[in-house]
Amino acid sequence: MKLTILGASAARPNGDDASAGYLVQSATTAIVLDCGAGVVSKLQATYAPHRLDAVVISHLHADHTLDLVALRYGLKYAPSGLSAPIPLHLPPGGNDFIDRLGRVFAVGGEAQQEFWPDVLAAREYGDVLASGTPLVIGDLALRFAPMPHYVPAWAIRVEELTTGRTLTYSADTGPQGTLAGFAAGSDLLLCEATLLEQAPGSDPAHWGHLTATEAAEIATAAGVGQLVLTHVWEELGFDRYLAAARAAFAGPVALARSGLSFEV
Repeated sequence: MKLTILGASAARPNGDDASAGYLVQSATTAIVLDCGAGVVSKLQATYAPHRLDAVVISHLHADHTLDLVALRYGLKYAPSGLSAPIPLHLPPGGNDFIDRLGRVFAVGGEAQQEFWPDVLAAREYGDVLASGTPLVIGDLALRFAPMPHYVPAWAIRVEELTTGRTLTYSADTGPQGTLAGFAAGSDLLLCEATLLEQAPGSDPAHWGHLTATEAAEIATAAGVGQLVLTHVWEELGFDRYLAAARAAFAGPVALARSGLSFEV
C-alpha cells in the first residue's frame, strides 16, 4: 500500500502545497482521503482522477472539502470522460452539506439536483459507524472513529486486505480522544500536528488540534511503525515540527508535503 501526499496544510495551502488530501493506493484500488483547496491539481499530476475508486471525507470543514467542486467539474467536463459516478463517502450530515454546496455552484443551465449525481455518488457512512463493520472499497477496508474537533470528525483506519498492512489517518483532532487505541499497531500513522504548543490557559476539553509533541506521544502509545506529520503551518517552521516529534517518538518521523510518497 502506498500513501501519496496531495496536500498537508492547515486551514489554507502553504506555498507549493495544498490543503488536506491524501491518495492511498493498493495493487488494485485507489482512494482519496479528504479534498481540500488545491488537491485536485496535485492529484492530476499524480493519478488520473477519473480512475479513482472512491473519495472519503473525514469531516466537513472547508480545508478538507473545498476541492470537491473542482473535482466535480474536472470529472464532468474532462476529455478523458467518466464511465460511472465515483462514490463519495461522507460523514453524517454530509448529504445535506453536499446538497447545499450544489445549490451554491449550480449556475447557468445546471440544475441543482443534477450537479453531483452523474459524477460523484454521495453517500453517508453513518450506517458503517452504526454497524461497526468496515467500509470495503476494492481491497481496502476502512474503519472510522470519532475524534474531538470543532465539528464532528472521524479518524480513518485503512487496511489492505491482501497484506494486512494498515494506515491510520487522524483527521483533525485534539489530544483528548481515542486516537492511540484506534491507531494501535498501525504500520503508518498520518497524524495532524497543527500546533507547536496549545494556547496557554486554554481548557484542554476544548482543544481541537494536536501539537507535534502530542502527535508523537500518540504514535508512541499506539506502537506505530512510522509517523507522518500533517496539517501544518509553514510559518511555524517545518524543522521545529520535526524536532518536537522526534524528541517524543523513537521511530521514523517525516513531514507531509505535496508530492511525497510513503510505503506503508
